[in-house]
Amino acid sequence: MTTSAPNSIKGHLIALLAALIAAGASTLCCIGPLLYLVFGISAAGLTGIPTLPWLQVPMVIVSLGLMARGFWRLYLSPKPVCTSVVSRRMLVWLYWLSVPLVLFLTTYPYLLPWIWESME
Repeated sequence: MTTSAPNSIKGHLIALLAALIAAGASTLCCIGPLLYLVFGISAAGLTGIPTLPWLQVPMVIVSLGLMARGFWRLYLSPKPVCTSVVSRRMLVWLYWLSVPLVLFLTTYPYLLPWIWESME
């Protein structure tokens, strides 16, 4: 059984990176108002922010799909993950460290208003 280990590891790391980028891109419509809020600029300045709401849903689907693919390759795939460059244990750690980040980036536009309402 011959497999190319660097390509396999490189593919997994690229999939994790793509999932993180897709999750970050899905929040582009909300990052501007959040930055305005953090730096204390008034709401009148929010009217000029270009929004990208059409990009949010496809990027959420891409990021969740890539995270599902990563889970499948780590735990369910009949073809084992080759670990000549990075250990399987490190891949599992990287995966589970990236899952909360991806989930936070994809859900914070929906959860943040709910949290603010409950704090009032």
